[in-house]
Amino acid sequence: MKNIVHGVGRPRLNLGEIKAIVLPLPPLAEQERIVAEVERRLSVIEEQEVVVTASLKRAARLRQSILERAFSGRLLS
Repeated sequence: MKNIVHGVGRPRLNLGEIKAIVLPLPPLAEQERIVAEVERRLSVIEEQEVVVTASLKRAARLRQSILERAFSGRLLS
């Protein structure tokens, strides 16, 4: 693409040049494997989001509990 980009101050491509660019794609089986792996990783991320959200809620409750005990004088007992 470096060979077809033109312009000095604002490098650009026209529509005809963009249409002429050949983008190699992996075979369909490889594309399907890529999609499956991305979906697997997204599901792991979603599971981790649930864990993090639950942990944040628990931390907030613990913080409130500690503050409540501190202000009521029961923190050291």
